[in-house]
Amino acid sequence: MRLAHPLFRSIAVRIPAVLLALLAATAFQSSFAQVPVANPDPGNAGAGRVLMAIGEVRATRDGQARALAKGALVEQGDLISTGVSSNAQVRMIDGAVIALRAQSEFRIDEYNFNGKEDGTEKATMSLLKGGVRAVTGVIGHQNQDNLKVNAVVATIGIRGTGFNLNYCVGNCQNIDRSLAKDGLYAGVFEGKISLRNDAATDIVGTNQFYYVADRNTPPTKLLQPPNFLPDPLTGQRVTGRTREVTVIPTISAPVNVPPAAAADQVVLPPVTSLPTVNQVVVTAPPVAAPGNNSIAPATFFNTTVQGDGGTPPKAAGNAFYLQKAETYPAGALGADGLPPHSILPDSNPSAGPASPNGFAIATSGSGASAYVSQISLQNPPYVVGGTTIPVVYAIGSAQQMEGGSYAGVVSWGRWANGDVQQIAGYNSGNPINIPSWAGFHYIVGEQTTAANMSALAANGAILNFTLLGATTPTPVANQAGTWLVTSGNMTANFASAAINGNLGLYSSQAGGYGVFNMAFSGGLSPNSPSNAVSTTVTKTAGGLTTCSGGCGGTGNVAFYGNAVPAQGAGLSYNFTTNSNLVQGVAVFKR
Repeated sequence: MRLAHPLFRSIAVRIPAVLLALLAATAFQSSFAQVPVANPDPGNAGAGRVLMAIGEVRATRDGQARALAKGALVEQGDLISTGVSSNAQVRMIDGAVIALRAQSEFRIDEYNFNGKEDGTEKATMSLLKGGVRAVTGVIGHQNQDNLKVNAVVATIGIRGTGFNLNYCVGNCQNIDRSLAKDGLYAGVFEGKISLRNDAATDIVGTNQFYYVADRNTPPTKLLQPPNFLPDPLTGQRVTGRTREVTVIPTISAPVNVPPAAAADQVVLPPVTSLPTVNQVVVTAPPVAAPGNNSIAPATFFNTTVQGDGGTPPKAAGNAFYLQKAETYPAGALGADGLPPHSILPDSNPSAGPASPNGFAIATSGSGASAYVSQISLQNPPYVVGGTTIPVVYAIGSAQQMEGGSYAGVVSWGRWANGDVQQIAGYNSGNPINIPSWAGFHYIVGEQTTAANMSALAANGAILNFTLLGATTPTPVANQAGTWLVTSGNMTANFASAAINGNLGLYSSQAGGYGVFNMAFSGGLSPNSPSNAVSTTVTKTAGGLTTCSGGCGGTGNVAFYGNAVPAQGAGLSYNFTTNSNLVQGVAVFKR
């Protein structure tokens, strides 16, 4: 008879006091509450249900992202992701418990369990980034070939065990705050797993820890676990023949090492007045305590389900406009030594009803989760210059990574992590694979008419806009840490024919973190749908050397909406960071 799992063994972790209090409250409500594995409605069991969701937790299914809350159903094919300062726990239908730490992506590729251990049970999952801690259930109890986790550089075979995995890409720090080597870190707290890649296969037993640098390098045994491998999430144990799950509050376990001072230090406000750029006040960035090499902004705008929950713009009868930041991540390098890339806009100037073959926007999802999945420009043929390839953008097998809609007049987003069917003729119009860290960024909507723009100019209008949503700024050449958009504002001064604005940015990279301000400015022409702007990115805090002396770039600003002229404004932009280029889009509202 197999003995019950022990409590999750808690290796000392550094947890801010606020998070401790939150976890304690959650644990108090569910402590030692027994939850039977059997679902009273097997026909609606899915693959599992969410036990806990703190912060930004979402599932992407069939290209549609949705927020996950406690009790939400997860299904085969779901990509579960957690944001900054977020975590989640999912109980699978076979009794397994999966805990995801912050900034993780975990996909349920296959999950087959009919309620009994009869040889048909099977599960395959993928850790794409971040960390997972798990206690297995019935699947894999007898045959480890029935339960696998693909973790980028290695495949993990599992047999009745509890384990930790953490895949690091410039985001893991050692206890001395030095950057840990990129790769996969694995540890077992009961049972055993196998680590297999193209170089070798190793067996990892209880209280053993391994590191895998890449798929072609054999796993290396570690004498002790890195400090970032364990996590502060609530523990689980599975007991008895009924495979019941007991929720165990890790918070009750002793923590032998006190939290580092930096983890609990109060973030102080700036000690100097806020700077201005072209008469626009720069939004205050977060400020890190001295010696702290990593901060997490409390608010950022590159998330899913942004905007007001309105539907995307109508498909006909308006003058549509398309702004984009597109990247073709393969092929010959351009004159700047980078893969092909562009932020030039496309327009459909026809203001009348579209013909059956005219401008069209196809959408997926519904309500606040609806997003644009195909953009077809005007026919008679609107083609890529010098070719016969019509301009049609389609999400294909990629996903809407973040984005939203506003007022029924403008939508925006980023397609990545799959094949986009066409990016303006690159690859001869054939599908283009875009990794999750890159993307095709778009803004599409009802363009403010020339008549309304002229009226604003005649009245000398001064319009102030605040940031509504944005896509994740992505590099062109290769993955380089993560970027967040933390704030933004814009002024359109029709009296002086000028556009001025700012975006607050945050980046975490191999060299540490950085807080940045991107100022953009340019002329304003009511007779032009696109207004060219220049961008200047300057670091304001942090240890990164990126843009310490300022980084330059370009952009385009367009206006959307006619019920109230210029209800919204869109910005497509780029800026150069040494040998790389970062691109994105942002949408503002009046």
